[in-house]
Amino acid sequence: MHRGADPVDQLPADSSLTEEDLVLAPDRWLLERSGGILSMRALIRDLCNLLVAQGMPLQRVSCFIRTLHPQASGRTVVWRKTMRDPEELMVLHGIEDSESFKASPLPVIFNGAGAIRRRLADPALLLDYPVLADLKEQGATDYVAMPLKFSDGEIHFVTWTTDIRDGFNTDQLSILDGLLPVLALRIEILERQKLTEELLQVYLGHNAGRRVLNGAIRRGSSETIRAAILYADVRGFTAASDALPGTEIISLLNDYFEIMSQPIEERGGEILKFIGDGLLAIFPLGQDSAEEDADAALKAAIEAQTLLRGRNAIRKKHGKPVIDHALGLHVGDVSYGNIGSPTRLDFTVIGPAVNLASRLQGLAKELGHPIVASELIARMVKLPVKPLGRHPIRGLRAPVEIFAPYGVETVTT
Repeated sequence: MHRGADPVDQLPADSSLTEEDLVLAPDRWLLERSGGILSMRALIRDLCNLLVAQGMPLQRVSCFIRTLHPQASGRTVVWRKTMRDPEELMVLHGIEDSESFKASPLPVIFNGAGAIRRRLADPALLLDYPVLADLKEQGATDYVAMPLKFSDGEIHFVTWTTDIRDGFNTDQLSILDGLLPVLALRIEILERQKLTEELLQVYLGHNAGRRVLNGAIRRGSSETIRAAILYADVRGFTAASDALPGTEIISLLNDYFEIMSQPIEERGGEILKFIGDGLLAIFPLGQDSAEEDADAALKAAIEAQTLLRGRNAIRKKHGKPVIDHALGLHVGDVSYGNIGSPTRLDFTVIGPAVNLASRLQGLAKELGHPIVASELIARMVKLPVKPLGRHPIRGLRAPVEIFAPYGVETVTT
């Protein structure tokens, strides 16, 4: 493919490719030299830069991969010769039912077509896919779509576009077609790794998922950390479960957990688990930022209450029951790690501090306050709090003094 220019001069200034890479055939480079690349985005970037440096007249390359994700059905990476780095886009669930998807080449490839080619320079060409008109307007002269087949038989998608006058020649198309098996293999490995990481984060939380992925998988392995513990629970959930259909209950819980997750994660906390209609989250305390981290936990609780009011206004407008909750906050040392049976483990926190946070949440329900904090939290935070007196706690011999932030009322008040 090389046409006489020095390939090194054709590489972007920040390219990770080396002179040794440039003398390799692209399929061999994928097999032998791309092992250190950790994302599809970087892989497509370096592959396209290599192809261009070796004379392939690429204008645009896109790669669509179906994926298993709670929010997305796939991801697309788009490389353009005018951009330093490719774009990466998440494709949300439901796209398969949209008119734009049905009018695209994707269903044809997914249904088994060996390839699709459209010579866009031909003025008589019927632009049977809307994307072709866009590409032609951008100067494209030739468009080729090819399937990427994974080892499980699932079909994915790659497209190649050029803007040279005569389009791709036979040799260039042969090179691109020969890349497909190796490219599919490399992308499948990357996607499986990414899928594992994403699913661990979705089901365990970001930090816990990372720890498990890094090898913290032995039963009983744990460490002691100091953290602010947030324990929250929906009020009146048992009665609501008895009165509402299952779909409404699921919708209610999804609304509630979505509201709680946003401020907790934005303030540096991590939700460790959803427990029926409740949740357990922690805010690890840094050695030099303990007060700020404890304050972040209280701020997250207050912000969740504000968001809950806003969501309830929408729910009420649509004739749905409002959501009220109770939340307990405490701080202390917890054991953070793996607990369970030899075949079923849970990455969580345990300890007296967790138990007290749970008891405070229950006490909040009894007292009619949405947020109740322990004395330890009250001493650490900068936000003003008011005392609610000393109250007996089940399992503790002495009553516990509790506090509540100012200006926070129950949802139903």
